[in-house]
Amino acid sequence: MSKEPIVLLTHGGWGQRLLNSINMIVGETENVYEVILEPADNLQEYIKRVELQLQSLTWSEKLLILTDIKGGTTSNVALRLSRDYDILAISGLNTAMLLDAVMKQYFPFTEQAGKEILQASLDNCQILEIPSVN
Repeated sequence: MSKEPIVLLTHGGWGQRLLNSINMIVGETENVYEVILEPADNLQEYIKRVELQLQSLTWSEKLLILTDIKGGTTSNVALRLSRDYDILAISGLNTAMLLDAVMKQYFPFTEQAGKEILQASLDNCQILEIPSVN
């Protein structure tokens, strides 16, 4: 059974470093791709590169795209391409989000899976405190 693809859209390419961290946790991952937005890119060039990546992939229900910043170019491109492709886009990429997504790659990405991935990310964000001893 092949794993569903995941596409990372990030500013400056930090998605690969994040993926390297995930590999330390779960072992070698596969079928995860990053399309980097470089400072010199213009919008049309970036859209074209992302679209070329999408055209090279096959997915079951929705293609999962994880972006770094809501409202940023990476997220706006994902939304723009969702007019032409079945995309499930989630912003706020972090380690917990990518880890949960990688763990779900054996099943089609659905709206429910997207909600679960987002919740895993939110559950991971907490103020850490040492419990008080009474």
